[in-house]
Amino acid sequence: MSRTLLTALRERLAATRGSMTILTTGVLVVILLVIAVGTAITGVQLERTALQHTADNVALAASQGVDAYRLYDAGDGPVVDVGTARAAAQQHLRDYPLSTARTEDIHLADLTVDPDGTVHVVLSARTHPPLAGWFTRGTETAIPLTVEGEARAR
Repeated sequence: MSRTLLTALRERLAATRGSMTILTTGVLVVILLVIAVGTAITGVQLERTALQHTADNVALAASQGVDAYRLYDAGDGPVVDVGTARAAAQQHLRDYPLSTARTEDIHLADLTVDPDGTVHVVLSARTHPPLAGWFTRGTETAIPLTVEGEARAR
């Protein structure tokens, strides 16, 4: 009796029927996870590119904040007034908001003006990646984005 039980056990272990289904399922899960991660990374990069475009536009709008007194007078200092440039940058962000459902809390983090009139703008925001946005919104976590833009008044 133990011999037939041992033979039956060996035959059962030698049978590989069904193991390909498990292997195929495992490989498909890994492939789908790689596709999901790639999609999320690409989505975040696209949001960052759109925010970079916005930062360049904001810097261009801020560089138009020229102080007329310094422009026509041979005074020292930059031609662009920091206060006027900051107001122009914030107004541009209000007038032309980034139209996306995944990026939020876009704000002007920093604005500086060089002596040659170059305006440096730093924008910060938070984004939710595609296919994982439900998780980041549910846990109130998001991916932070920070971009810099610059423009010079001529």
